[in-house]
Amino acid sequence: MLPWVDLLLERVKNEYNKQYPKYSVVEATHDDINYIHSIVKNSDFDELNLKTHLMNDYKHGNASIWKSTCHHGEIIYIGDNEKVPIHVWWRCVRLLAKLPVRIVIFGSNNLRKMPTHGTAVRAAHINGGYANRCDPRSIVIYRKEEATRVLIHELLHASCSDPKTDSIPHLESDTEAWAEIIQCAMIAKGLKAAWSKCMKEQIAYSLRQAASLRDNHGVRSEQDYAWRYTLGRLDVWRRLGLDVPQIPESYEPLTSLRLTLKEPLS
Repeated sequence: MLPWVDLLLERVKNEYNKQYPKYSVVEATHDDINYIHSIVKNSDFDELNLKTHLMNDYKHGNASIWKSTCHHGEIIYIGDNEKVPIHVWWRCVRLLAKLPVRIVIFGSNNLRKMPTHGTAVRAAHINGGYANRCDPRSIVIYRKEEATRVLIHELLHASCSDPKTDSIPHLESDTEAWAEIIQCAMIAKGLKAAWSKCMKEQIAYSLRQAASLRDNHGVRSEQDYAWRYTLGRLDVWRRLGLDVPQIPESYEPLTSLRLTLKEPLS
């Protein structure tokens, strides 16, 4: 096993040996609502205006807003009343954040799907959140699908964990590769055999997705937008010493653009 794997799994195991952070759920304040509206006006990456649609649902009584707080910061959630993995989200924060966070999650049910055959993949098809580098109070997520994986990704950005590079595609591919490694570690609760199984399945899924993107949407290099989240992560995993075969020529195509197979549920 690679040395960095043991270090990561030990840290995650230590997290799961503790109870999840104690938090309270309270009503959002007037200032919280104003802050949410300021985010909605900022349309970065959210080409489908999913944040705006959710706020319209809230205005018409079809969505709710609540806030979870603890000494690690606050998470504000906008969406339906279905259960969300708030315990897991606070574990992510305790594991990765260096300072108190402010996280806003718009729980849109819009799914990541490949566009029409031959069409380029854009942010509208694949993105689900953003954050400012080194600013743990700037995290915004706007899809419920894979919210935990996106949270890990954005916490890495917000915690100054980005690699030293001027290339945004390579920065994003590095961050995404690590986010998926960490998510598998959390699914495995730090257990080595379970993490190895999760990563093996995740790599196999990622290869199928990469092949589908290559053949159906022309994604081949960092010049193609989707590369930074998909094909690029394969290169990062190889550099880290993981066993990642070449992208297959024969495979079962995928139509989903969700980046991970599984999510931590506890």
